Amino acid sequence: MRGLRLSPPIVFRLVAVGLVVLILVAASLHLRNVPRDVGVQDLGTPGSHDRLATGLVRCQALGMKADGDPACAAIWAENRKRFFAPDAAR
Repeated sequence: MRGLRLSPPIVFRLVAVGLVVLILVAASLHLRNVPRDVGVQDLGTPGSHDRLATGLVRCQALGMKADGDPACAAIWAENRKRFFAPDAAR
């Protein structure tokens, strides 16, 4: 009775599948420990930033509700103006 003979291509495929499985297990274990309550980061005291930065943080905290907020639209317009013409805003 002859033993099981594995050709090199079959061995390489088995090793590749094993590595993929190992990577998936490692990724799932890593993602299991990631905190899920990622919110607005504390950017310091509100007095230390200008009006634009404070408004941008407020609009970010509003999320999708900020689309209909006219104050957020004005803040975003000012932010775009400063971004595309940084020397003119100084």
